[in-house]
Amino acid sequence: MSGIKQVLGMRSLFVAMAVGTTLGTPVWALELSTYGVGHLSADSIDTDADSSAYIHSNSSRLGFKGSHDVGNGATILFQYESGVDLTGGGTGDGNGGADSDGQLFTRTRDSFVGVKGGFGTVLLGRLGGLNQWLYDYNLFGDQAGDLGNIWGGDGLPGRVDHAAWYRTPSFGGATLALTYVPEQGTDGGDSFIGKAEYGTGGLKLGGAYANFGNGTPGLSDTKVAAITASYDAGAFSVGGGWQRETDILGVSNADRDKYTLGATAKVGSSGTVKAQYTKADDLDNTSNTSADQWAVGYDHAWDKNTTLYVAYASTDNDAGASYTSYNYGHGDDGVPALVSGDSPSIISVGVVYKFDVGLWPR
Repeated sequence: MSGIKQVLGMRSLFVAMAVGTTLGTPVWALELSTYGVGHLSADSIDTDADSSAYIHSNSSRLGFKGSHDVGNGATILFQYESGVDLTGGGTGDGNGGADSDGQLFTRTRDSFVGVKGGFGTVLLGRLGGLNQWLYDYNLFGDQAGDLGNIWGGDGLPGRVDHAAWYRTPSFGGATLALTYVPEQGTDGGDSFIGKAEYGTGGLKLGGAYANFGNGTPGLSDTKVAAITASYDAGAFSVGGGWQRETDILGVSNADRDKYTLGATAKVGSSGTVKAQYTKADDLDNTSNTSADQWAVGYDHAWDKNTTLYVAYASTDNDAGASYTSYNYGHGDDGVPALVSGDSPSIISVGVVYKFDVGLWPR
């Protein structure tokens, strides 16, 4: 019996070597893993008009990623990632929802094929838009109080489809990334993004500029400029940012500034206390359109894969504003729509489980 196993094992090895030779690259140059995030929360949400309890799936996901060394210093990169609604609703899952209710897999997340080498990295696919700088210092990402509730609350795309992205190699801790989205047959539908980063020790600085084409006659392109900064000292961190939006939703002179400031502090070996404030100023020349969001929370790292948390967030909207405190990245399935002037709040208790398992080689 052992002889048969040896023969089968040798045959498998020869087949693998033959496949690798056929492709021109040894098969063991391929690395492949599957990964995912399961993020569920129990929420109590008050919209002013309604108060209710919910169970939400919050940007849960499943994906495959890997790399393939093709020689001469070049490596092929790939990632295929889909949003997952662990509550089975199929909508309002923080990933953008699905085409119909009741689906497990919802919206495509960052997915691409590209190449990396001494020249830098090139990716093609569905890639980050606003998300390229939104998470530079976002203490409540995918939780209640996500920075995106305010910074993404005027229609800026978190991700962009049909995108080409290039990032330079690091020059003393500094990099520059450029993104281009072609018109795809829609006049005025092209977009451009530039993102500069610098990091040394615990200090991180970022700057971004984007021009998002609205692709509709009579509408202007939406322009965005942002600056972010943070410092992580280990026991604590501080950070913040500024964002300027121009011609919001393609409306000329619909401009506003937004800000954020936050801090974290370690509690023992596994706890983190955090707080973040985010503000949207009035639209230029339009009063009573501002909003303020406050978020406080505690994260407990149960182990390296599992985080338990509790978070509270509240958004104070002026009469002409309708920002949420639970939408961007966080599920809102079943929550009634806000009307201008509502000031929603949320108490959220959640669990986040992450895994990344190598499939090849093993």
